[in-house]
Amino acid sequence: MKKNVLALSIAAMVGGLGFAGAASAALSVNESGTGHILMVPYYTAQNGNMTVFHLTNTDTVHGKAVKVRFRGASNSDDVLDFQVFMSPGDVWTAAVTADANGLSQLVTADNTCTLPRISAGTPVKFVTDRLAKTDWTASDKAAQTREGYVEILNMADIPDNNGDKGLFKAIKHVNGVAPCTSGILNATLSLTGVGPGATNLNLPNNTAADLTVPTGGLTGSWYVMNVAQTTTFSGATPAIVASGATRNVFSHQKTGTALLETADPLMVGGAIPAQHYDVPDLSTPYEVAATTAAAQAEELTSAIARTSVINQYATDASISAKTDWVFSMPTRRYTIAANYAAGAVNQVVGNVTGTSLAGGTVTLPGSTPAYRFINNNVAVANNIFRTAGNTTVNSAGQICVEAQSQTFFDREERFQEDGAIFSPGTISRTQLCGEVSVLAFSADNSALAASVARQNVAAPYTNGWGVVNFNAPTPLLGAAFLKLTNPEAAPGTSGTYGITWPHAYRASAQ
Repeated sequence: MKKNVLALSIAAMVGGLGFAGAASAALSVNESGTGHILMVPYYTAQNGNMTVFHLTNTDTVHGKAVKVRFRGASNSDDVLDFQVFMSPGDVWTAAVTADANGLSQLVTADNTCTLPRISAGTPVKFVTDRLAKTDWTASDKAAQTREGYVEILNMADIPDNNGDKGLFKAIKHVNGVAPCTSGILNATLSLTGVGPGATNLNLPNNTAADLTVPTGGLTGSWYVMNVAQTTTFSGATPAIVASGATRNVFSHQKTGTALLETADPLMVGGAIPAQHYDVPDLSTPYEVAATTAAAQAEELTSAIARTSVINQYATDASISAKTDWVFSMPTRRYTIAANYAAGAVNQVVGNVTGTSLAGGTVTLPGSTPAYRFINNNVAVANNIFRTAGNTTVNSAGQICVEAQSQTFFDREERFQEDGAIFSPGTISRTQLCGEVSVLAFSADNSALAASVARQNVAAPYTNGWGVVNFNAPTPLLGAAFLKLTNPEAAPGTSGTYGITWPHAYRASAQ
């Protein structure tokens, strides 16, 4: 009978609660479909994990100029970004692992064109320049690169110009191989006309349009694999669909003053000089109807705003079950961000005003530099991060927001409201600290081996489900990740498994 333990446990736990997409007037969330912008809610290279990405251009007519940006879990800091030039119907794949020093690195065997060029099999190290917190050592900075999320934007389309020898020909696969003509790809660093109002962009000395307004059609998937532990988690990339007319938001992959807008308060306020490669980001006005970066950030934040998050958990010791809930907040950066230059112990809040990089100013109390920068222009109604009183800063320097309440249930209708202590400490309500917060239902470790922005919870029941409520709309994506082991697995047989349960959401706290 003991051999049935795993099967019975899995049978009792499958049928996870489904995902309920949210939508706004012009930007909508397409959870498992195609869109203009994709978001990978979580990546990890912790403890032998590697995260693999598959990006597909379902448009069989147009190529795509795509921005791929990895952001850290603590403060959405840019830790790696580059451009991918996909031909029609193309697929690009890559994986993130940790090197011998614990620094994340990206490696691919794909020959789809990129800028800078990523050679097949040659790892590209993540960049820690933006991880400027004064008390972080090189090891600390490496750790900050091992968890986070990914944003993927269709910056522009690449049309077939009837035999033109421009960008389309340079990226179009021939017998399974993309030419990736370096001279033509590098010429995109010298494009003129880039910036607000751009529609069609031509390579230097080229008469045909090489980059036109984006039409979407991107889709993707990801999985976290631990070979040594024979465990895999997987998921889709939520897609953002623009229903209105779009802008060409191509930007040079180089340094220099950004020509496109961002709502990032550190950049608007001048704490970080925005470079060409910093844009587009999720706040860059993508639709013609979005007249400012603040308006774009508001709209996208509203599209993924939740007031209640629901999912299951399991901690059954007989199968060594561990569950993590991941709360990924990819638009939080545009409302509030941590200014490392001010020092982690400084809790002062600065209000950023001005709607563009050129007009940005920062209002601060006295001469004290602010650690928490709030962009008051991102005026989503009751946005939980916009009120300074809703946020705190923990000892790691991560900005935190506290849930209004939570209730945990077992599988037999018993429940407990609040009261379940989140350790370490005496917190009785869920706190989301950092940009990608992991809630681990385990006393010793997490299912994902998360550590950057993790807190442990001693749930009141062995197995069950729960709901976390917020007092204002909170923009987040995520899922529950369950890891379990079959104690009766025969020698030589894989006995460790991973299950992914997407979060379910309610429109209002109940």
